[in-house]
Amino acid sequence: MKRKKPPVTSPGPPPSTVPAYPDHRRDPWFYAMLALTFLFSMTIYLLTLAPTVTFEDSGEFIAAAYHLGVPHQPGYPLFTLLGRVFSLLPLGEVAYRLNLMSAMLASLGAVCISWTVLLLIEEIFPPAPASPPPTSPGAPRLPLAAYAAALAAGILMASAFENWEQSIITEVYGLNTFFVGAILLLTAYWHRQTAPEERMRYFVLICYAIGLTLSNHTTSLMFIPVLFGFGLIADRAFFLRLRHILLGLGALLAGLLPYLYLPLASRRDPLMDWGNPETLTNFLRTVARHQYNLDDPQTLAKFSAQIGAYGDLLLSQWFPAFLLLALLGLGALWRRQRHYFWLSLLFLAFAMPITTYMTNFDVSAADPFVAAEHRALVSVFYIPSYIYLALLMGIGIYALAQWHWRRRPRYWIEAVALLAVLLPAALAYRNYQQVDKSRYYFARDYVENLFRVAEPNALVWANWDPYYFPTNYIQLVEGQRPDVLVLDQQLLRRSWYIRWLRDHHPEFMEKVAGPVDEFLEAVAPFENRQPFDGNFIQMRYIAMINAMIDAAMGEGRAVYFTYPPPPGVAARYFREPLPVAWELKQPGEPLTPVTLTDLKFRGFFRQDIPLDRMAKVFRNYYGGLMFNRAIMLEKIGDKVEAKRYYLEARKFLSDQPRMRQQIDAALERLE
Repeated sequence: MKRKKPPVTSPGPPPSTVPAYPDHRRDPWFYAMLALTFLFSMTIYLLTLAPTVTFEDSGEFIAAAYHLGVPHQPGYPLFTLLGRVFSLLPLGEVAYRLNLMSAMLASLGAVCISWTVLLLIEEIFPPAPASPPPTSPGAPRLPLAAYAAALAAGILMASAFENWEQSIITEVYGLNTFFVGAILLLTAYWHRQTAPEERMRYFVLICYAIGLTLSNHTTSLMFIPVLFGFGLIADRAFFLRLRHILLGLGALLAGLLPYLYLPLASRRDPLMDWGNPETLTNFLRTVARHQYNLDDPQTLAKFSAQIGAYGDLLLSQWFPAFLLLALLGLGALWRRQRHYFWLSLLFLAFAMPITTYMTNFDVSAADPFVAAEHRALVSVFYIPSYIYLALLMGIGIYALAQWHWRRRPRYWIEAVALLAVLLPAALAYRNYQQVDKSRYYFARDYVENLFRVAEPNALVWANWDPYYFPTNYIQLVEGQRPDVLVLDQQLLRRSWYIRWLRDHHPEFMEKVAGPVDEFLEAVAPFENRQPFDGNFIQMRYIAMINAMIDAAMGEGRAVYFTYPPPPGVAARYFREPLPVAWELKQPGEPLTPVTLTDLKFRGFFRQDIPLDRMAKVFRNYYGGLMFNRAIMLEKIGDKVEAKRYYLEARKFLSDQPRMRQQIDAALERLE
């Protein structure tokens, strides 16, 4: 009988060639690097941290966290729960506490990136077996250089423009940044494990972390194909075992458990209950972002414009020359560690072109304002790509320094240390003035101006998040002006919002029960994905809005719009432009007296306070209202007041050439 040959197995590298990774717990440079990364990140964030509520989603997130409610889809349960904890800190106002949460989480994310870069450098650039020990004379002191490059990577990540901007306000991207860094760190530890039980332990941790980050932001779905692809490249046998797949799936599902918070919170009927996810249908719609499903097809022209927009955004994160360091890092991975090279390509592919294709925001829209809004909305989705590029930059710095050391060993450490200091310092100098929100009171001042003008028991209409969400914070968290009913016209298209209004404002909603029921009946087929008549829904929708306006006006309540009412809405009323809103008036009713000095417009005209996109929007908003009030005053013959408002409008619309021409012509006419 022929004896079978034993299976051929790879003997592996001889023990003398296997790099021995250092024990960081005994190296003070390790702790110094982590501490410096965190301190630098927290310092620049604290210096530029917003002191109060800002525009976009800030006010809604704060109100949801403070009251343990449900913010907009997909509900962000993990962020809401963490936000509740931070809202209890005895530091400043509630908004400041949640802004601080973003800064702290993003700083921890920078620490994770520095740590990850250190691990990768150790794995990619192992010392030769015959090299002298690090303590001997003439040794290259590789660990110290690695710490310097890792520190630079963490600081480059923290000071990237978009990441910095989102880390100093209440937003979900600080927490997302932390998870990106933490998952990459766990992945680096997984790759270097040789013991099966240790590799399994890190794999389960990675899957659990992915589940947790999915309970914060659904764009983190990209981690599943990226890390699965990396696992197949690095250890196919491990990832194809059914037991491992089931354990990983179980860990991922365990990470999703925070989503159970949504129906539990909704059952309490909190003051913030977006989507009312206490039923299975509403829960699934909330998690799946049902409200934001876009039916607009992707096209090559749109995709090309979107990729171009990403290129512009990328160049604004750092000095463009810094991207060469990322290319150096990518080249070092190709030469020395192909597993990480393919991971990099996978990650960047999903974080850049695939994210662009899936989000599908039309940045080439004919309306410049819409195009700019879409560009701003999609910009935050690219933050993971900036984080990974910062990681590659750290590796590139080390590769460059190693090349320099081979030419001039004496100055090797000095070169790395100099790069580690100069790069973030240069970035801080460039980005600091653009992102500084330490005196950002524009959102708070807008709400206080609105409430200062609004009469008791007024009805205020908003149709855009930046106008509506800041009122959520001022009313629901700080308790100011509870008598004012602020309605979001766009949300009135959703049945859950109408039910929320009936729960929290029953007396007012009872007065318009008939038109509301008719609209709910009309919109039901649309919400249930059944055949519907869009024109019929719109007719019932306009009728419902007009019924609400008539009910309020009939009770003698003042009604204000933060936007010109659309066609068909409030057509029978006169619309008086005030400096902060449009007020509806009965024909022949006297104008509302306004004292401009009672309103706050601080920061709009100071050179040392940067105006972000939304601050500029509201500066033009104020200017447009003042311009319209001036026209109205001119028509009724009040030339003195008209001139005063034209001059005020001219200040606010200083960056609008066409409007300034009209204002100058009006001033000449009044002379």
